[in-house]
Amino acid sequence: MSPHNCPSLGNSRLPSQLITIDDCVSWADARLDQADVFFGHGCYNSRDEAIWATLHVAGLMDQEYDEIASTLISEQDYSKVRDLIERRIQTRQPLAYLIREAWFAGYRFYIDERAIVPRSHLGDLIQDGLEPWIDSTTLERALDLCCGSGCIAVALALTCPNLIVDASDLDASALEVARINIDRFQVENRVQVVQSDLFQNLPICKYDLIASNPPYIPSEELDKLPEEYLHEPTPAFAGGEDGLKFVRQILIRAADYLSDKGHLLIELGNNADALESAYPDFPFMWLTSRSEESVVVLLSKEELQHYEF
Repeated sequence: MSPHNCPSLGNSRLPSQLITIDDCVSWADARLDQADVFFGHGCYNSRDEAIWATLHVAGLMDQEYDEIASTLISEQDYSKVRDLIERRIQTRQPLAYLIREAWFAGYRFYIDERAIVPRSHLGDLIQDGLEPWIDSTTLERALDLCCGSGCIAVALALTCPNLIVDASDLDASALEVARINIDRFQVENRVQVVQSDLFQNLPICKYDLIASNPPYIPSEELDKLPEEYLHEPTPAFAGGEDGLKFVRQILIRAADYLSDKGHLLIELGNNADALESAYPDFPFMWLTSRSEESVVVLLSKEELQHYEF
């Protein structure tokens, strides 16, 4: 069945013919594409988001799509997918908020409007065990700085079974979401939540790894963000005039909190060029993620100590 043969959203009568998962996805794909919504919260095109929405409703997220594409979907689930896609289009909310889940580093996290939707390139690196850049088997203690939903902290703990992780953020509401995810994955004995303005309230210790996805959007760019981004906490984006307000503070102070073998991983997203321009003499090492983007920089404690940021 083609998408055009499926009933329109305005038609309350459900189809009498049998509908497969793939039929439903094709319809949702066409509807999302027609509505010109923005993708960037876990999916980057209408088809991937249509698959996500359909499989979530059908309770098939753990299945390979090609293996269940021809499976029939119930009329009840088909109706739920229609309603979900309509809400996505009308509200312009990220799908992750509507279904209260987001995928990061291969894990399904809880998410709501109290924290930014997980989508950091750090997830790819964690899913690959931080290889070949860092020997994860040597890590004993790590810090997820500006943790938001806690996805980086939890993913690190799940990837490195002996790792102790501090998850730090200034936003108390975001930390509530982080606690939900810590409990969900039962890592409360190894992941500790700390409310802190960057390094201000952190425990006195040395970390083998500091991973951070801080606010890095320049002030003049905030008003240009897609409507979907406006549903997320603005402080999670606001990086000051040039987007480097928090990045600079992290670069200046991180060495004091790193062990001798420690490293800093920090994501800059679309503002990576700004960091290069701000410090043209520093040979930054940019790591390439699975999406072939190089927006995460790796620095050792020695590098941080020897360069005056």
